[in-house]
Amino acid sequence: MKENDYISDILSGLGLAINEKNNNEIIINYPIILDKKNMEFVLDSNYKLINQTLGTFLSDFLNTNFEDYNEFYLFFLKYSLSIIELDKFKKIFKDGKCPEKDFKKFILNLQNKKLKIYKKLQEQTDMILDYCLFNPSKQAINFKPIERLYVLRRTSPTLTLLNENKSAYYSVNLFSSYPGETEKEIYNFLSNKKNKVIEYDLIIPYDISSIIYKSICSILKEKIHLKICKNCNKYFIANIKSASYCNNIAPGETKKTCKDVGRRISFENSKCEDYVLDLYYKVYNRKSMMKLRNPDIDKYINDFNKYKEIGKKKVIQYKKGKLSSEDFKNWIEKNS
Repeated sequence: MKENDYISDILSGLGLAINEKNNNEIIINYPIILDKKNMEFVLDSNYKLINQTLGTFLSDFLNTNFEDYNEFYLFFLKYSLSIIELDKFKKIFKDGKCPEKDFKKFILNLQNKKLKIYKKLQEQTDMILDYCLFNPSKQAINFKPIERLYVLRRTSPTLTLLNENKSAYYSVNLFSSYPGETEKEIYNFLSNKKNKVIEYDLIIPYDISSIIYKSICSILKEKIHLKICKNCNKYFIANIKSASYCNNIAPGETKKTCKDVGRRISFENSKCEDYVLDLYYKVYNRKSMMKLRNPDIDKYINDFNKYKEIGKKKVIQYKKGKLSSEDFKNWIEKNS
């Protein structure tokens, strides 16, 4: 069995594998293409294996607005087998084809079914990352991020994401390409320095909750660097710990990325009165903790969610100089 065929066999029912040794994720994907001439979607039976940095799924998940059809649709196209079983996925394509209106109806039904679940997972993930990584409390500041996770798991039983998350484990050795069948053929294959044996230690999470949990653990062990872009406020995986800006196209730009415009933004931010941002995050942390400690009280949940949603936009406006420090300060005090 060829390398890709073997990995495909492992992934076929679960969609995504984690290789912690190499800090990457392997996705199995069956491309879906819109045939505009016949107005139908076509399923490519030839799968693709996509390798990406570990944590990319998590950042994609957190950055997706699942209430928006187009964003849900794009997320589905990339991670379809992590959302729906392969058999159900293939059923909607008769002879590999599905009329556009039927496919759109399928996506809408799936969106309605998953919306509440995914939003709850996003909220809980935000709370976990805030507590463990981005905004630790004074009591937690001197401990490692992964240690904060252990504390949070013991003290916040209502965070269901921290409950048992099941995964399968595979440890396999595969040839870099087909080596032949006989002993002689295989040794001749290995005598070529270009050919080698690749070791895979794969974690196969059973569902999206498990993917998220395993990703969080890897991030908090500080194996990879999950950051929030200081320009667009979206999550991204950074190559180095000190990175502050992502490589996505910057808001309001057509070609320049957030990283491209980052130096100018940093200079402009240095002229701002940072005490306003300090005040914003103090209120943010307090509201976050109230929500964390009172997960069954709607008042605290809604208060934090509203502050965070509007606050993200306010922070961007403030950093770009479109919102004065006085106006930002007044908004914070009014909503504190």
